[in-house]
Amino acid sequence: MYKMIVLDLDGTLLDDYKKVSAENIEMIKRAYEEKGVITVIATGRPLSFARGLSLDNGTFANYIIACNGAIINEIQTNEYIDKKILRNEEVLEIRKIFLEEEAEYMLMFSGESSICETSVEIDFKGLKKANSGNDMKYRSIEEVLAQEPDFDKFICIIGIVNKSEEILKKVMKRLENMPDIEVTDISTFMHKSEEGTFKSRFIDVAREGATKENAIKILAKKLGIMEEEIIVMGDGGNDMPMFDVAGLKVAMENAMDSLKEKADFITANNNENGVAVAIQKFVFD
Repeated sequence: MYKMIVLDLDGTLLDDYKKVSAENIEMIKRAYEEKGVITVIATGRPLSFARGLSLDNGTFANYIIACNGAIINEIQTNEYIDKKILRNEEVLEIRKIFLEEEAEYMLMFSGESSICETSVEIDFKGLKKANSGNDMKYRSIEEVLAQEPDFDKFICIIGIVNKSEEILKKVMKRLENMPDIEVTDISTFMHKSEEGTFKSRFIDVAREGATKENAIKILAKKLGIMEEEIIVMGDGGNDMPMFDVAGLKVAMENAMDSLKEKADFITANNNENGVAVAIQKFVFD
């Protein structure tokens, strides 16, 4: 019997318009109310967005793994179960690498709100729209550190590129030489709106050990849940590690091919309630 469901957001629980369907919410709530199955959101997004998403939809999840594993949060109590922080000097060095390679980035502190710095003036209209409602403030790191020199609260840097993955690959190669730093595989972000489609590729850079895989291990141990009792669902490169700590690995129909190859089951796509389909099959049927 499965006791925990771990869900990625973008491309998994969320549709292309960044909405969570009533069908998915209903099935998640049923799994908890009728079977006692805990739901965990595991996302590269900041905590404020993930908490807001759950609370605004009737608190359908129990825990959040945010910033790709750097934060573990209990939704009802707002308790931080784990938090991995980058030192200010590390943030400045990572940002320097992005700038030298002419790679776009977002530098983020994530708590109840998000402080974000972007490297260049690129088209972030779609990105800002996708993050609306989560109290994201755009400020420079110099401004932040001038006001609070001992800030030391930055969680992650998201490297973004709209042209070629080669730029990110160069950045990743240089980051490998930095000690105690974790870099995810390249993933894709897409957001649709009336204004059009925003799409980019990205990597997450964080403290070593800040992965969805490690966060799941920490949370499962706290809750007394075995790996074989966990279902994970995802679609992108940063979901790959959590497939190694699951009893059932579910890839979305829209997932990258490398993730599908590792999956035990491929469910419907994120626009066709793939999460609800998988829960119905493996929790109820």
